[in-house]
Amino acid sequence: MRLSLVKIAPTPERRNEVLDILLSVKGPTQAEQGCLACWILEEFGEDPAIVYVEQWRSLAEMHRHMRTPLYARILQAMELSDTEPQVCFFEIVESSGLELVEQVLKQSGKKAEPRRET
Repeated sequence: MRLSLVKIAPTPERRNEVLDILLSVKGPTQAEQGCLACWILEEFGEDPAIVYVEQWRSLAEMHRHMRTPLYARILQAMELSDTEPQVCFFEIVESSGLELVEQVLKQSGKKAEPRRET
């Protein structure tokens, strides 16, 4: 599995423009063969940013996507970053879920229970 992460730091005036571009790409990208998921996230705080993440089944499928007009739109959004955008690609050889948390806590003698509001 492959993960692509793009972090864009637009000025406040360009934030909506970047979000509009990424939102226009998200649905069609998720419909592409090999795309497992796609997320648009926002970081808040001292250095706010928009993070665009794609999850691909294979490197070949991710490379194919990078040659499409859709990916050209992502590059366009990156150009709107006030600072140099961060681009990272990851190869994931194994993934786990809540079962890993439960296993680790069980080994330490604790029980994994989600907190509930009362």
